[in-house]
Amino acid sequence: MVMYWKRLGALLVVLLDEIAFTVFFFGVLPAFNVYLPLLLYICVMAILVGKDIIVVKLIWNIILKPPRVGQEAMIGKIGIAFTDIDSYGIVRIDNELWKVESGGPVKKGEKVIVKDANGLFLQVEPGPSDEE
Repeated sequence: MVMYWKRLGALLVVLLDEIAFTVFFFGVLPAFNVYLPLLLYICVMAILVGKDIIVVKLIWNIILKPPRVGQEAMIGKIGIAFTDIDSYGIVRIDNELWKVESGGPVKKGEKVIVKDANGLFLQVEPGPSDEE
């Protein structure tokens, strides 16, 4: 749901210049009895829309990328228990040590999978075994 609002906000920001130009052309100028040819409006809008297409192509992937750092980026990753985990422990994920909470016991050296981030802790569950 948050991603939907980010996309909508990004599109609104990109379209602000078209909206402002349209209001200026059809609202402000006629209020001062200035009437410009419609062809001028169409040409300017074509340039602005072309600019927007280029901008959207450049920024769209940035808007849609999931986070690459922090706890949110850890969700779904597999790590190795650095300590025995009863309720709390430490896990190594991508050469970093993280404090974790687990619903069940995990022995040192076993794989775990990150399910969620909660405050200063990652929520983990026992992961796939080496036989799988």
